[in-house]
Amino acid sequence: MIPRAAWPYLIGPALVMGAALGLRWYGAAQYQAGADAKQSEIEKRQVAIERAWQEERDRADAKHRGAILAREAAEKTVAAQRGRIDGLLRQLARRRAETPSAGSGLDAAGPDWIGIIGSCVGRYEQLGKDASRWADQVNGLQGYIRGLGIHP
Repeated sequence: MIPRAAWPYLIGPALVMGAALGLRWYGAAQYQAGADAKQSEIEKRQVAIERAWQEERDRADAKHRGAILAREAAEKTVAAQRGRIDGLLRQLARRRAETPSAGSGLDAAGPDWIGIIGSCVGRYEQLGKDASRWADQVNGLQGYIRGLGIHP
């Protein structure tokens, strides 16, 4: 048995030791709560970044699909106009065959004018195809640059 005179010497250190353990436990709990909050914040940011990446991919895909549709529409328009001009050229050739003196007046459509129009249409077609190819390349490069994280 412990003598009565020794109790104050035992209770004091026991209380100090209990207070120290309580403070340590409280500090550890606070540290763990801070670590959990930080981990939760990191996970939220990661989800936001992934969502933004997916939205950017979806936007770039939609823009690319729109460019393809616009190019196809332009090609159809050019093809339709080319068919119309070819028809007019055939009609003109038939008229020339029927009347050999056509194109002698100042306002008449002579062979030089028809050739110029035909070459302009051919050049227009080529430029339309080149422009759509260049637009696709530019869109692809811009998407690549954005994917790298470089913003102009």
